[in-house]
Amino acid sequence: MPIDLAEILAPRRCAVVVFECQQRLLGEGTPLPGLRAAAEATGLLENLAGLLRRGRKAGVPVVYVRVVPAPPGEASRMHSPLEARVGPRGGGEAPHGFDAGPICKEVAPCDGDIVVERPHGMTGFYRSDLDSVLRAFGAETLVLAGISLNIGVLGTAIEAVNRGYRVVIPQDCVAADPPEYKDPILRYSLRNLAYLSDAEAIAEHFEGALA
Repeated sequence: MPIDLAEILAPRRCAVVVFECQQRLLGEGTPLPGLRAAAEATGLLENLAGLLRRGRKAGVPVVYVRVVPAPPGEASRMHSPLEARVGPRGGGEAPHGFDAGPICKEVAPCDGDIVVERPHGMTGFYRSDLDSVLRAFGAETLVLAGISLNIGVLGTAIEAVNRGYRVVIPQDCVAADPPEYKDPILRYSLRNLAYLSDAEAIAEHFEGALA
């Protein structure tokens, strides 16, 4: 039976989590040009910007997960083929991992938003303050957006469900590389973990709760 998203998207129970929408991943010169192209084709940043604006007005907390280099003295992040590809030899400059730069200006944080830095791993909850921040807000449902469906968004959704959160994914605020991978991963993996919607419908639920 289809679930009524209005209940789980009540602003007092939600937070929007923006995953790795950073300039050196989605901007010019990215080591992941296919992902940037897929995000542009989807209108990811524009759709997400509208969702964030309307969510903030409804009182929904916004939390950013930003990948940063590991602190000096800690082990390098280069543990996977992807990290090696985007790291120093792949165009990054930081000796302890890829510096993905600031959050993209289209979806830049506003006063009251929280930025969680993640120096290790591939997903949002791993060795970060994300869980404690969300619980401090009283969040039960995460609206998860950003890049990429291939690894980061999928892994973070799994971690969220393991921690007892519900997850809603706006399909027009995520991207995959290659783009044709997007529909299969949503259909065969993420729809079993998360409720799929779009930015407009989610924003309408936020606003409807205030009517």
